[in-house]
Parts: sequence; structure tokens; C-alpha cells
Amino acid sequence: MQNNISANFSKFRLQNFKSSSAYNWQRETKRKAGFSFWNERTDYTKYFTYKHRRFLNFLLTKFEKIISKAYFAKGLMKKLLFTSFLLILMAAGNCLAAAENNLSQKLSGRILLQVQLHGEAWYVNPVDQKRYSLGRPNEALAVMKQLSIGITNSDLNKIPLGPFTTDRADDDQDGLPNNTEIALGTNPNSQDSDNDGYNDALEIANGYNPLGSGRLPLDINFTKKHLGKIFLQVESRGEAWYVNPTDQKRYFLGSPADAFVIMKNLGLGITNSDLAEITIGYIKQTSTVSVDKQPNEILSSAAQAIRTGETEKALTYFTPTLHKAIEYTMNFLDAEGKLTLANILSGSSLNSSTTDEKIYKNEVYFSLGGYNVLLYFHIQKQPDGTWLIANL
Repeated sequence: MQNNISANFSKFRLQNFKSSSAYNWQRETKRKAGFSFWNERTDYTKYFTYKHRRFLNFLLTKFEKIISKAYFAKGLMKKLLFTSFLLILMAAGNCLAAAENNLSQKLSGRILLQVQLHGEAWYVNPVDQKRYSLGRPNEALAVMKQLSIGITNSDLNKIPLGPFTTDRADDDQDGLPNNTEIALGTNPNSQDSDNDGYNDALEIANGYNPLGSGRLPLDINFTKKHLGKIFLQVESRGEAWYVNPTDQKRYFLGSPADAFVIMKNLGLGITNSDLAEITIGYIKQTSTVSVDKQPNEILSSAAQAIRTGETEKALTYFTPTLHKAIEYTMNFLDAEGKLTLANILSGSSLNSSTTDEKIYKNEVYFSLGGYNVLLYFHIQKQPDGTWLIANL
């Protein structure tokens, strides 16, 4: 009975308060203070990835509770609202950047397979923590070599060798493919290159020198410093090796087929949302390809890459300072938005021209405002003779 009376009395007080002018003043104060922003925060957070939206919404919810308790301090409301919100955005930005960096560092040197699309392969370069598209299997080796670092034979010998691909030509049937033996310096026509009575592959697997007495000069500390890197033998024929971060061993990249096997066997599956947190890197086109492209061809090529959703290809037509903006734009726009942007680029016409810069113009109608806007695209000549788009 006592509990029922208390409950009814509390309910009466609440109903009475809601009908009072104090309650209506409180609601009006919240509205004027800008609390309608919180009801629309989904529109603001849509520019972030799913994980980042959850984190930002968590911060905004906490902030809303704090402001709800403090709104009676009228004189401090405006300052508190904007100052606190700026601090939250700064903290969120730092946390999101840290999360991105942490994922890049965690996956540094790994080969990633985009499992939610068609298994596209990416390589996270430990030098700059960016991901590079490996393209089709027959292109992967060329990409890997372009991202490689020179190394001497003596330093390369400090890194243990991983298992060898067994479906390659092996004339002496010792378990070492012919191209691998050439890279190692062993005899592809003899199972025992140093004639000590032991098979070459067996000696290597147990850490012994297949070309002489004693053990291989393996150095685990040296190996750990270079996990995930791709090395190029500068003292030999430019053979490439990939140092796998998971087993801390090196794998020979002698042919596109070798690169495909490594991508298949050592690749790590990753979701689109996680992959999007790692910044895209790009390999600059050689000047022989880029110089041949005229400024109008740069615009049409960039438009085609945007139209087909090829972000890494689109980046090659813009100056490096625009790459981050292009990545965000490509991630944000849907198929229709990409088509619209591509059509604006490809439909632009030359407005003015100098030796080092071509300016293209297009007139676009904005339906929301009901007026036309002139857009200008600056294509500038780079020091190496290539032409790149310098604004968007």
C-alpha cells in the first residue's frame, strides 16, 4: 500500500511538472540551445566508417547527457556547447587517426585479400603503412618489385628460407625449383651442390649451408627488423624475396606464378570496412606513359577511373596533395554520384592555356539552389613532364 501511494504521488508530480510552464521553458531552452543537432547526428556521422560511427555516437551521447544536466546555466550554455563539441571532435579525430594507424601497423607487411568482393589483393607496405593494390595475379610481381628495397647477399642470407613451391620445374629433383636454385647460387643440376652427402633442400630446411660447411648465418633480430618487406638482390640478377611477418621467413618471387602462390597461401582475408581504414598508396606511372597523355586525356582517364570505381587508378591522375580527398570522395559517393562527377570531368572544355597549366571549365546546374555554377579544373605540368589534376 505504501509503495503504491508513493508511486502514484510520483506519477502525479511528473504529470503536473510536464504541464507546467517550467517544463515548457526547459524544452524551449534546449531547442534554442541547439539540441536539435543531436536528433540529426546520424547525418553528420555518415561520413565515417561503421566502427568510427559507433565510437562517435558514443561520444555524442555522453556529451548530450552532460549538456542536459547543465542547460540551466544560461550564461555558459553557448560557450559550453561549442567548446565541448570542438573538444569532442578533436578527441574523436585523434582516436580515429590512432585507430587507423594501429590497424596499419598491426597489418604491416601483410598481403590482404578483400573477401567481400572478388578477392582483390593488397599489400600493406611497412615503409609507409599504406596499402597497394596488387592487381591481377600476372601484375602482382611487377607491383611487388616496384615496392622492393635493395639488399646485399650477405644480409639476405641472415633471413631464414620458407617452404618452396613444389610444382615448379626441378631438374635435379632435390626439392628446390630451378629458378630458386639460380637465386640461391646452388646447382640446379645437382641435388648436392657442395658434395657433402646431404641434399640441398634438406640442408637449407635444417639451417645448414648448401654451398659449404657450417650453418647458415641466420640472424633473428635482423629478420624481425625487416618483417613484411620485399627485398631485391642488388648483387645478383635482381631476384625478389618477400619476408612473411607471420612465420618470419622469406619467399622467392621468381615469376608471376610464384607471386600468385604467395598471395593465395600467405594472404589474410579482410572485410571492406576494415580495409577502408588503411590509406591507399599508389605507384606513380612511369614518365613514358604519363608524358604521352595530353591534359584532356588526363581528364577523360580520371573520369573513367572514377566512373568504374577504381580508386587507386584514379589517384594516379591527381597531385599527391589531393589523394586523401579523392579517397574520401570515392568512399562517400554512390554509383550515381561517381557517374555524375565523372561526367562533369569528361564534359569540361579548355578555358585557358599556358605552357605549364591548362584550365578546363564546365557549367553545372545545382537543382537545390536553382542556379548554374562554373567549375574550373587546373591541370598542371609536373617536374618530370607529366600532367596531373591539381584541384577538385
